[in-house]
Amino acid sequence: MKFKILLFALLGILVLSCTVESPEDPLDLYRNIAYNALSPVQKASVLGDWKKAEVSAWTNGNYIVVFQTKDNMGAIRVVVDPETGRVVEILI
Repeated sequence: MKFKILLFALLGILVLSCTVESPEDPLDLYRNIAYNALSPVQKASVLGDWKKAEVSAWTNGNYIVVFQTKDNMGAIRVVVDPETGRVVEILI
């Protein structure tokens, strides 16, 4: 009887651990692709944490990642194609 209770508890824990979702933001993939496309100079000019850059829908099903910059450079906008995982364009 104790074996059945232990087995049931173990299976319950296993099922619950498999259904817990990761707190990771799904847009992090686009941030990462966009950041890696920047030159070292552009990366150095990014203000704050690049992992918190704004991501929003863009034309043709693409996403745009906006990095705020220092030194009055304005924002760097990187257009990412979600289907190919490639940078379409960098807008400065």
